Order: sequence, then C-alpha cells, then structure tokens
Amino acid sequence: MTGYQIGILFHLIGVILFFAGAAIAAVVVSAAKSRQNPSEIALVLGLARHGAILLGAGGVILLLAGFYLSGKIDGYGQRWLEISILLFVVSLVLGYVGGRRSRNVRQYAVGLAERGEGDPQALRSMLENRATAWLHWLSAAAAVAVLVLMVWQPGA
Repeated sequence: MTGYQIGILFHLIGVILFFAGAAIAAVVVSAAKSRQNPSEIALVLGLARHGAILLGAGGVILLLAGFYLSGKIDGYGQRWLEISILLFVVSLVLGYVGGRRSRNVRQYAVGLAERGEGDPQALRSMLENRATAWLHWLSAAAAVAVLVLMVWQPGA
C-alpha cells in the first residue's frame, strides 16, 4: 500500500466519521422536537455530544489526510481545493454556532426538568427556533458542497 493510498483511506475514514456525526446530531435534534417532557428533551439532546465527537474527530482526520494528499498531487493553489477548504471552515463554524444554541436548549430543559426553572412554552420555542434550524441546514449544505467539489475537482 502506497502513502497516497493510505492518505485516501484516512481521508475517506474522516469523511465517513464527519458525516456520521452530522447525521447523529441531526437525528437527535429532530427527535428532541417530538418530545414533550423537558427531562426527555434534555436526555435526547445530550446524545448530540456523541455526534459532535464523531464529527470533530472526522473533521480533524479528513483535514490532515486532505492536506497530505494535496501535497502528493500538487493540489495547493487549485481553486476547487481553496473553495473546498473555505466551505469546510464555513460548515464547521455554522455547525458550531448551531450546536451551541442546541446545547443552550438542553441546559434550559435540564433546568426546567430538575428545578422547575423556566417556561415549557419557552422551551418549545427554543426547540422550534428557525435560526438554529437554518444554521444546521446551511452547515450541512456547505459540507455537501465540499463533498461535491472533492469528487468533481473542477479544473483538475
């Protein structure tokens, strides 16, 4: 197995972990919206951490392997690669901000469930927040755009 093949393997492992983590987080947020009990909402949203860990680990692996592969194919300076890196960073930032908002919802649900602090209607509003949903969707769209650019490699 050559160094290039090992780089491809790790790059693909990173991509799989990244998208698996994103999928877990998306399913968890969606499942939380169908719950009514604040303790259930808090429990379900707590599972998003597992998705975030996979997503983060996958992101690091795919970035490291991607930079290694770029050096192997003399990819630095190619526009598609620069745009891919930019979109990847945008995806991470949007996902981070959306994830922080979801974490705040979980903390609010914990406070409501354990101490009775807060309003159930406010919790429902936080779960249904459109800005948070848009952050998650835009993050996913940017990640998919990176995947398309990586496969297509226009101009390469």
